[in-house]
Amino acid sequence: MAAEVGDLQEARLQAVERCAETLMAMDPERAVNFVAPYLPAHPARETLVAPLLLAYYRSRRQPEALAAYERLRKHLAEELGADPSPDLQDLYLKILRQDLAVEAEPAPPSSAPVALCPRRRLPAYASPFLGRAEELSNVLALLGSHRIVTLMGIGVIGKTRLAVEATEQEVHDTSAEAWFVDLAEVSAQGQENPARAERVVARVVTAVLGLPTPREDSVGLTERIAASLQGREALVVLDNCEHVVEGAASFAERLLRNAGSVRLLATSREPLALPEEQRYRVPQLPVKGEYLHSANELEQLSPAVEFFLTRVRAVNSDVVVDQSILEAAEQLCRHLDGLPLALELAAAQTNVLSIPELLERITDRLDLLSRPGRAAPRRQQTLRAMLEWSWSLLDDEERALLRRLAVHPVSWRLDVIEEICASSRTETATQWPAYTVEIPPSRILPLLSHLVDSSLMATVNTSDGLRYRLLETVHSYAAEQLSESGEQPAVAARHVTYFQELAECAEIYLFAHHAKGWIDRIDAERGHLTHALTEALRREDVQSATLLVMSTFWFRWMTGRIDSLGEELAAVAACTYPGRSSEDRNRHAQVKVLARTLQAGKTDARVEGVVAALDGFEDDDAGPLAKMQVQWFAASCMLAHQTHGELGERLADEAVEYLLAVGELSRAAFAAAQRDYFLMEHFDIRPKGLPVGYDAEEILREQGDADGRTQLLAVQYLVAVADGATSRAQEITEEAVQLADSLGLEGELSYWESVRTLNSVRFQDLDAAQSHLHRTKELARRTAYAFCIMHPDALEAVLEFQLRDPEQAEKVLAGLRPAERNTAHRSLSRLLGEDALPAGLRLSRA
Repeated sequence: MAAEVGDLQEARLQAVERCAETLMAMDPERAVNFVAPYLPAHPARETLVAPLLLAYYRSRRQPEALAAYERLRKHLAEELGADPSPDLQDLYLKILRQDLAVEAEPAPPSSAPVALCPRRRLPAYASPFLGRAEELSNVLALLGSHRIVTLMGIGVIGKTRLAVEATEQEVHDTSAEAWFVDLAEVSAQGQENPARAERVVARVVTAVLGLPTPREDSVGLTERIAASLQGREALVVLDNCEHVVEGAASFAERLLRNAGSVRLLATSREPLALPEEQRYRVPQLPVKGEYLHSANELEQLSPAVEFFLTRVRAVNSDVVVDQSILEAAEQLCRHLDGLPLALELAAAQTNVLSIPELLERITDRLDLLSRPGRAAPRRQQTLRAMLEWSWSLLDDEERALLRRLAVHPVSWRLDVIEEICASSRTETATQWPAYTVEIPPSRILPLLSHLVDSSLMATVNTSDGLRYRLLETVHSYAAEQLSESGEQPAVAARHVTYFQELAECAEIYLFAHHAKGWIDRIDAERGHLTHALTEALRREDVQSATLLVMSTFWFRWMTGRIDSLGEELAAVAACTYPGRSSEDRNRHAQVKVLARTLQAGKTDARVEGVVAALDGFEDDDAGPLAKMQVQWFAASCMLAHQTHGELGERLADEAVEYLLAVGELSRAAFAAAQRDYFLMEHFDIRPKGLPVGYDAEEILREQGDADGRTQLLAVQYLVAVADGATSRAQEITEEAVQLADSLGLEGELSYWESVRTLNSVRFQDLDAAQSHLHRTKELARRTAYAFCIMHPDALEAVLEFQLRDPEQAEKVLAGLRPAERNTAHRSLSRLLGEDALPAGLRLSRA
């Protein structure tokens, strides 16, 4: 029946579209009223949208036509990763231009497949790709026969643009996923430690893939990334590897070994030195060429000259190119060695200088700088000359802003730039060191606009909005200028203070209403926060380092981004800190407790360290509260172990009781939920909850603590399962899924989808179980999450057993380790019973 119903619905929609086209010629307003009601149910159907756009336009309702197109474009981008068809884009442009002769353009049939790019995270460029046709062909050929290709060359030779273009073409030809990983922001420190160097690269890849970074265990982070990409045709671009080459090489080797369907395209100034690596050195844009000039039409331009003149026309469309201009352009390109960035910087100035004048100024500057710098490579001298000359054309405000933005290699929001780089305008800001050049906040946006137009900065569109970032080589040069100006300490101090205050503000709202917005904001600023903490530690500013690491602790814990959290806590804890006040010393004592709780090693030593750290708080009125705020969390490292469970329970009980007494109800409710989860999961001890008169769920709801409610629901789920209340367990599961989804926590969703699978098996709805299992595995692969209720293969084995295929169930279980089987048995037997499990998961197994 479903097929017949679908055919009838499609026939009706086609009839609606034909009626709309007929009404268009008679009464456009009536056509609008006829078509509009069908769009909410079919927002991506272009054959409905096209007549509606035209009807709006002919009814003199152009703004509504443009708005309808924007709704379609946004829906296709967000839901399908696609763009409107070329025909519809053309219709949109005609309406935008108010072309009175516009006619209805046939939209593609609704049955035509939409060209999707489900995993196509690549930078977008406004300018055309020029001068690299041969190089592009060569790179594509190498990608077709090698799993790892490295594009090599000096800075600003165009490696990144070539890599992106090759990836675009590869995605188009093969429908592979594409992921772009920019390593420019990664610190080069720690490269002497191979394992740490690899983890640093893996963390960046994890962030790009949108994966949480769970605590380290026997499986490394790179293996988790490989697990998330396994079986998917994916091309990963590792950009700017040269300063982290050891880590990038180790990561690439391990990823390729563990994910057979993945290919890598790297850009670096030096090779990764892997046996299977295919190296391709990106050449400079060729300068020498033949020129034919006839009626101002140019043919056979060399790639460098074509590139330069195209950029010139984009800046100044009035430029007339004759033979003298061609000769000047050729000489200019030769002086700049055909380096794309240098050519772009030069072209950006042609709105104020002619090409011959530009050539004269650059020639003078290059000759001057080449004399004292002959020890450096000639191309580096050329680029430095170009950058110094571009710098000389900036006014004092532009120079000051550009160098201040080079304090760290990160992208910036406009409001952050205004706060850190402009003159002091807030009460807090007046305490910061003064700048040598004052920039009013109102001047920041015009200055940024000019720097972008001058190709000294780039804009990046993100989910957080438009961000600004310096190009790599410009950043290097501007950082030198920042150091020479003497402003570096002032900018760094403002940067640390700003992000310390941002983190402290976010911490307040993470467990309250609107937490999702703050989670997204802090996630977007993780690069800044990392650099701020590093800077605070470098300056031995222990107070700021303590505030930064504590204010971001819960964000990182609830989102799973805890891979380096233990190391950072340990670094701050190791600092000698007398503290300016009792409050400062208590805050630092909290860092020590958390550092001991998360430290690697044997459980006995960790518990001993935690107990010792809990004795480090001040003996004053504030000391006990500061202690109890972390003691309940520290107890979790004991509650999961038989030997220390009693001590952990006592510490958690003490913390809950104290927090209630001082009025920190939401923290007490969360602490009680975590204690009860561990007791129920590991010791089958019924939840204690809160004392009479307190309702944990009511407290958390009133606070707006969605993450705390998810924790409480996990406890309630275990109780429902233990009581045999399967319907109640199912209700709890659905509520938890909604909460986890509202915060965007895919790791938690993976956990609860596995619970959904179990619930469906219990009710013998095996079709639903298969559907939930598919999503569980997809989420587990995408997130490589460590805290799932069990390994997805154990769920699959149970489902195969229920489908009367015990042999297949045992084959699926063959890859599980004993520890994974034990974990799966504990959860599965609790809900399904021993008899529902395949032999490989039963207690009686050999």
